[in-house]
Order: sequence, then C-alpha cells, then structure tokens
Amino acid sequence: MDNSVSFISYSEYEIEIVKKGIDAIRKVLMGSDTEKKRSLLLALDWFMDPYYKQDHYIADIKDELIDLLQTVIVTSNDDEAADDAINLLSSYAWPPFKILENNMDKISEKMKPDVLYVINMDKE
Repeated sequence: MDNSVSFISYSEYEIEIVKKGIDAIRKVLMGSDTEKKRSLLLALDWFMDPYYKQDHYIADIKDELIDLLQTVIVTSNDDEAADDAINLLSSYAWPPFKILENNMDKISEKMKPDVLYVINMDKE
C-alpha cells in the first residue's frame, strides 16, 4: 500500500496561466504533466472561491471552465487530478453537468461515487 503523501502548491506561474484565459488553462489541464495539472487546479480553487475575491478573473470563462473541469474528470488517467476537478465542481458550480452525465462509462470506478454525488447535488 502506498502511504506517500503528495504536496501540491502553486506559484505566480499558475496564477499567470489563469489570467491568460481558457486556452492557456486548457493547454495545461489537457496536457500530460500531472504535477502541472494539479498545481493549476489548486490555483483555480483560489480563483473560483468568492472568499478570495479573485473570481472576477474567471467570470467571463466560468461556463467554459466548468466544461473543461468535467472534461478533465472524463479523460484523466490520474484519479488525483480528477478528484481535484470534482472538488472544484462540488464547491463552486451547480448541476447540470452534461459532460459528466453523458460520459459516465468513461469515469474510473474509483471516481464514480463522487461523480454521481456531484451530478445529483441539486436533487438533495
């Protein structure tokens, strides 16, 4: 059993990527570097959380970003990155999540319970 703990942080580099917009964000999140993905997802938490008053940077791309996060969950080979994306959706977005709903067959078995929770948050 792997008991290692991963440490994820973000820097000015990730903040600049978010400020550049959805194309720059997509390039990292759809890329193959898991560490860069997870760092950017952590930075997105800062941008998406209204408490930090940074959400104005993503206001114009929020719908595209929510679609992109769903795509990360559906296409990721890394459960940790998918879990980070699920956490962002469950914290800062609201169903319907059509990309997830239409691609449940592509979700890893480990992630399915969390994805089903997010898809059905509005039914609780």
